[in-house]
Amino acid sequence: MNVGHPIRLGWRYLFGHRLSNGVTRAATAGISVGTAAMIIVLSAFNGLEKLIKTSFEDIHPSAEIFSEEGGRFLPDSSLINKLNDTHFDWFPILEQKAVIQTSQNEILADIKGIPFQNLKSFTWLDSLTSKLSTEPVRESIWLGAGVARQLGFSDLNGLESIQLYWPRNPEMGFIGMEQSLNKKSLSPQAIFQTNSKIDNTNVLVFLNSLGDWANDHRWTSIQIWNSHEKSIQMDYVAKEISELLKDSPYIVKSPKDQEKAVFRVMESEGLITSAILGFIVLLASLGLYSSIILTGLEREPQSAILSALGFPKNKIQQSFFWNGTWISVLGAIIGLSISLLAVGLQTRFGLIKLGEGYIIEAYPVQFSLLQSIEVCVFVIAIGTVLSFIASKKVSIDTLKLREKA
Repeated sequence: MNVGHPIRLGWRYLFGHRLSNGVTRAATAGISVGTAAMIIVLSAFNGLEKLIKTSFEDIHPSAEIFSEEGGRFLPDSSLINKLNDTHFDWFPILEQKAVIQTSQNEILADIKGIPFQNLKSFTWLDSLTSKLSTEPVRESIWLGAGVARQLGFSDLNGLESIQLYWPRNPEMGFIGMEQSLNKKSLSPQAIFQTNSKIDNTNVLVFLNSLGDWANDHRWTSIQIWNSHEKSIQMDYVAKEISELLKDSPYIVKSPKDQEKAVFRVMESEGLITSAILGFIVLLASLGLYSSIILTGLEREPQSAILSALGFPKNKIQQSFFWNGTWISVLGAIIGLSISLLAVGLQTRFGLIKLGEGYIIEAYPVQFSLLQSIEVCVFVIAIGTVLSFIASKKVSIDTLKLREKA
């Protein structure tokens, strides 16, 4: 036993068949379970967030440019030239709130005007629930599945027609006067289904047609789609475009900006869950405190002998501090190993199923090495603090040797 090294002595205290060693193993197991639970739950949040981000990337542009003043705008040549110099695909959007009316139903919907050359490749139309063989004409309209359902269309046969009403002046609200409204009779071409939030309120038309109908060819926004580098991070394009348009009268929004409420809820839930799990880890680490106190009591005679032989009391107390630190380190490593195994099994085999009605079969998980290291550091830090407090409680009294003699 090299007592000149408290680290080694603390390590040796881990082994044996005393009561304190049983408590030590229980404390290590508690820390391991707490660490594993924290990493596994955070991996589940990572997987869910990645799934949501991926779904939003499929329905939202990588970046969208709006006028800083709000509302519609006429783009300047400088903006067009800057966008043309990038390697991203972009096109203008014109939006208009309008009432869609059939013989039986009417609803308020968001009309989106898309350039003719971009409409066929527009991601919302990748999944059509109803498609006609007739060639699109100027008065064509594509309905979101939710809009079609509210209007009473389950399918299209080419004979349907709908009426579109919106204010003549975009700045005016609906005042219920026929002469103050634009009216257009349109032919539904297809029903698309991409996301309930979009499908329930949106329809698509040709950009130039919508501009001509309203006699307003300004743009509501410019959408930028990153079709070349699908693997880059969600906010990368928006950050790059923001830097490009710095000091210009435009603002750039990423998919995350478009869905702030969803991500804010997810972040809040993640913080609350992390706090609860952190508290559980703290409770599990309290067993470490008891272990050190019990180890100190059982090894009191040994500590007294070392003190009588001239070894400093602070070094003896340090050995108990390192004993607790070793328990924390071992617990963190075992917990990390358990979480790696659990996340790996879920990723490979999908042991936990979501059931029917979901877009994926198994619960999504994504392991983060950096996040796991942070959890382990947190666990070891708690153990270190408790070990320091407990080691100061260990009594080293040489007088007990005389009593036994």
